[in-house]
Amino acid sequence: MELVILGSGTCSPNPARMAPGYFLTIGSTRLLIDPGPGAVGRAVAMGLDPYEADAVALTHNHLDHSADMLPFLFSRKNCRRSSAVEDIRIFAPRGFTADFAKLMEVYGRLIVSDNYRIVIEEMGANEWEEPSFSIRSAPVLHSGSAVGYRFSKAGGPSLAYSGDTGYCEEIVELARGADILLIECSYPDGTMTDGHMTPSEVAVVAKESGAGSVVITHLQPEMDVGEAVRIIRSSGYRGEVTAAEDGMRIRI
Repeated sequence: MELVILGSGTCSPNPARMAPGYFLTIGSTRLLIDPGPGAVGRAVAMGLDPYEADAVALTHNHLDHSADMLPFLFSRKNCRRSSAVEDIRIFAPRGFTADFAKLMEVYGRLIVSDNYRIVIEEMGANEWEEPSFSIRSAPVLHSGSAVGYRFSKAGGPSLAYSGDTGYCEEIVELARGADILLIECSYPDGTMTDGHMTPSEVAVVAKESGAGSVVITHLQPEMDVGEAVRIIRSSGYRGEVTAAEDGMRIRI
């Protein structure tokens, strides 16, 4: 497995950290995860071919996590030269099918193609499996029907991803024993954080889940990243702690 960090920031403008976006390769399968504004262009800049993505995985509908989904489909229809007929899966929280139908009323003719079918898989507390890998989801403490994901290669490593969430038992269970926990760490300790986490809260999730290592992401401009890493490391958590950076590649 390989994870590429397309963006490690938030909706807050920050030239050092773009809005969220991740590209995960699991064997021959490629997933575009939470494609925030500009994620597709950043993938190309990092030497990735976004057209190779087999699926898009969304944790929730906020624009900093989903704004490039439609440009991705628009580009795939109009800029890719291929005669192959494919399915493009969109893994998304429950209720997304209805939301997507509304988008199709406006943008459908621009993104519907004879060369692919858009197949929506709604995820809540469930699992989707293929022979080579699986995706497990769980509701998390954020807006609406937001979910976190656990991506596992058959017989191999696993990556848990929180999306946006406050501390909750669901993210602890989703991350339990995962090789890597990619987890939001939006605000410094002592800040009001409904639906988001601080370094001390991330430390609790890391210790309770027993994840092998932690990568903090979704970092607000006011976050002292070095201090955040120090707090998690000094909490008693024994795994490696890393702060995500745009363009980072992580082998799992």
